[in-house]
Amino acid sequence: MLVLPVVWLLSAIGIYIAALRSGMKAFKWALAALFTGPLLLPLFNSHKRLLLHKARGRNTVLFRP
Repeated sequence: MLVLPVVWLLSAIGIYIAALRSGMKAFKWALAALFTGPLLLPLFNSHKRLLLHKARGRNTVLFRP
């Protein structure tokens, strides 16, 4: 019974910290995570990746072996 709210809150805190480390609007992401919980993680990861591509430019790659 108590597990679901704890997971919800921990995911919001984790997304807040990840947004701070990535230079994104942390409060906005934390608020969205409070409403959607761990379901927000795929959207957060894709948005972070899009911002990284936008910052680096169009014709660059992230990994070269």
